[in-house]
Amino acid sequence: MSNNTFTVGPRKIGGDAPCYLIAEVGTTCMGDIDKALALIEKAKAAGIDAIKFQVIDPQQVSDPNATYLVVHDGQEQRVNMKEMFAKLTFTEAQWKRIVDASAKAGLDFFATVDYLEGVDMLDRLGVKFHKIGAWDSTYKQLIEKIGKTGKPMFADLGPTTEEQARQIVDWYMAAGGSAVLFMHDFHTTDDMQMNMRAVNKLNEMFPWPAGFSSPAHDHDLDVAALALGSAYLEKRLILSRSDFAFHAHESLEPDELAAWVKKIRHVERALGAAVIVPSDKDVAGSREYYRSVCALRDIEPGEPLNEGNVGAKRPGTGMPTSRLEEVWGKKAAGFIAADTLLKEGDLA
Repeated sequence: MSNNTFTVGPRKIGGDAPCYLIAEVGTTCMGDIDKALALIEKAKAAGIDAIKFQVIDPQQVSDPNATYLVVHDGQEQRVNMKEMFAKLTFTEAQWKRIVDASAKAGLDFFATVDYLEGVDMLDRLGVKFHKIGAWDSTYKQLIEKIGKTGKPMFADLGPTTEEQARQIVDWYMAAGGSAVLFMHDFHTTDDMQMNMRAVNKLNEMFPWPAGFSSPAHDHDLDVAALALGSAYLEKRLILSRSDFAFHAHESLEPDELAAWVKKIRHVERALGAAVIVPSDKDVAGSREYYRSVCALRDIEPGEPLNEGNVGAKRPGTGMPTSRLEEVWGKKAAGFIAADTLLKEGDLA
């Protein structure tokens, strides 16, 4: 586990703090304010710490005919990208409702932002931190804009190289930034290219804790990321996977998210500390199942003790077997019945 820590307000991320759990609803809210508010409540009920939306400018796409691949009910289809982004936008007044609802639910609110003016709007809404998506890791002006706010910045990796990750930090810090919280993520189903140990690498490269943005609705990689030192995990949430929403097939429904949170909390408790200390049950078991110095047969008074009449038998409540060689060569102080655990008074 990494010792890298980061604090924003009363919240500590990394080190011995509980894993910071984020529900991603930027596309699964479908640009519907009622769905957005419902997702906030579902995230709260599941035990999530933060909820993340997306602040998108549809005009950032230059090609009006560009398409995006959507998987719905197991079927792939392409939709117009500009139209897709346009459906995911909210007015600033609606964003204010979302931010207020998040605060009322006790959730940190933040958003992936993909345009400069969006940073200003989010600042007006009072966000604690910003986020850039994987496809904006080379957008220097956006990174510098966020850096100038002085607020921490989450950053998805995706196509980002190690050199580009360092460049992000350089641009952001030079502009006045405070911390870059990298999320390892990828857009592949080839497990040979997922490189989950990148979480370790990020914790070694930078002074801030690293995390993982989960790409699917199974839990295997999330548990691996946690064990590798992820201080935060991001998981997609949707009201129903039957909704025609982008990333629906990668998202968890509310009950599934609640079960995921329980699993993550169980795993992080089980990870514990980097110490070799037996559990209370193991300590109790050792008294029953360890071995002690024991008479292998009846031993007469004055009889020399040796490998033929003294050995090791359970339980472990008697003289430790580490003393066997010391016992061999002594004599019996009195009669010792077979299967008796030896005591100091049995030795002459």
